[in-house]
Amino acid sequence: MKTLIVPDVHNHTEEVEEQVARYPADRVIFLGDYFDSIGDSPEMAADTARWLKDSMARPERLHLWGNHDLWYRFPDNPHVCWVGSGFTFEKLEAISSILTASDWAKLRLMHFVTDDILLSHAGVRESIFAHPIRGLEKSWLEEACLRAMDDAEAALDNPVLGEFGIVWLRWWEMTVLPEFSQVVGHTVDLSLRVDTEGERFNLCLDTMGRYLGWIEDDGVMQVIDDHRQTVVWRHDAVPREG
Repeated sequence: MKTLIVPDVHNHTEEVEEQVARYPADRVIFLGDYFDSIGDSPEMAADTARWLKDSMARPERLHLWGNHDLWYRFPDNPHVCWVGSGFTFEKLEAISSILTASDWAKLRLMHFVTDDILLSHAGVRESIFAHPIRGLEKSWLEEACLRAMDDAEAALDNPVLGEFGIVWLRWWEMTVLPEFSQVVGHTVDLSLRVDTEGERFNLCLDTMGRYLGWIEDDGVMQVIDDHRQTVVWRHDAVPREG
């Protein structure tokens, strides 16, 4: 199973489709932020919405939520819809004319691409997610994300979607967790960012489209530099003892 991981799109759908064609994979996972870019228009938002609708209909593709997507789904929730940073009501109208509630329901907040690599838009922070008994176990994370989406629908606040939550956490606020490694987008920079601790790592791919995640059949995380079309980083995990 070969998996391609695509970071923040921000309306650059044609470039993204070229990358997907360049690196054929069994699964393509998008890290969110499909909408909003500098100087964009409602017409561009509508084009992206049509692309997203078609892309979500493809069974080999999985799409995660980004903060720039949530506020177009829940514009009446002041806890997730912060007017500014690209959001406009004109783009909201254009997007809403194309994407339905059933379309939006296909997006997820997180996904374990392997048993120990978690994908999300901005990352999981222990202080937000850790359960007093269950800690950061996978089933609890999934329950917490489902509850957060229910709260978003009800216009309620939920720290999972807040300033340090799974779609807003900044790269420099992340720590490497012992439970699993993380691959995120959200915090844009021209350089690839990697933080490792033992067998675990955090990896930020939001580099304006240059770097992509790649997982071969062996399940090892790699990074492709699309400018040079070559693998530039590979995580060879150290096996745990016991």
